Amino acid sequence: MLIPELGVHQTSERYFFTPSSLAKELFYYPTRLGHYFCSSRYSFNHRSEIALQGDHNQNIMLFFVHDGAMELTLNGTPAIAGAGQIVLFDCREPYSYAASDGLEFTWLLFNGLNARAFYQKILQARGRRAFSPAAPAEIAQMLDSLRSACAEDARLSEARCSQLIHRLLCLLLLDETTESTAGGDRIAQAIRYMNRHLFEPIGVQDAAAAVSLSPSHFSRQFKARTGYSPYEYIVLRRIDKAKYMLASTELSVKEIAYATGYNSEENFIHSFRKNVGVAPGIFRKYPV
Repeated sequence: MLIPELGVHQTSERYFFTPSSLAKELFYYPTRLGHYFCSSRYSFNHRSEIALQGDHNQNIMLFFVHDGAMELTLNGTPAIAGAGQIVLFDCREPYSYAASDGLEFTWLLFNGLNARAFYQKILQARGRRAFSPAAPAEIAQMLDSLRSACAEDARLSEARCSQLIHRLLCLLLLDETTESTAGGDRIAQAIRYMNRHLFEPIGVQDAAAAVSLSPSHFSRQFKARTGYSPYEYIVLRRIDKAKYMLASTELSVKEIAYATGYNSEENFIHSFRKNVGVAPGIFRKYPV
């Protein structure tokens, strides 16, 4: 495949995607994808001739580094990415990157739906644009499935591409490690403990102690795994149960408040209204 970029070996691959109007409106969609083998002569920035063509600089870029390393400056911040790491940046911001000899990486330009909101959440969670993901093997496999489908002229449907990109973004935002890992086991154990004692006066300290973690470390791991705090998990699951009881029983609001772990009717009503948007009595009348 001819790729007229200095420092890119000709065993590299590059593919293009043109999204339909439906994809632009409702899906995540790729616009370009490449699997590059590079020497130290390779470099690129937001002012490169290719970058200035079409909508290149209107997309979000994702790199997965398979081997070697690259030096980057992303929105004025220097970074280095090595094997197994992810780089994610908004091409509307200034960027530049350069390869070391022996660099192999897959890159994906994508856009659509709430892609930038996702990007901002990932940046907030990770604190940097180059980082080690929790599931590098799964990310590499998904990118390769997209690449290999193009190479075989059997492209994935736009809906499948959207699902794949959404899964990638979820993996980058949340540390969805497998259940076999020690940290994953502890969070899964904590969730089971919280579910068993959901309507009792439990707190974050109780859940942390149940899995032998400090409250602060437990809270960080829990949020990295699930996307919300342990306290929020407890509250939302109690609200779920309260909704069920409001819609399917004749128990009073006060009885439901105590049955779902609240220490007063007033606290329950305040929490319900805050999380649902209406008071329990209104929800009971219109359980939507």
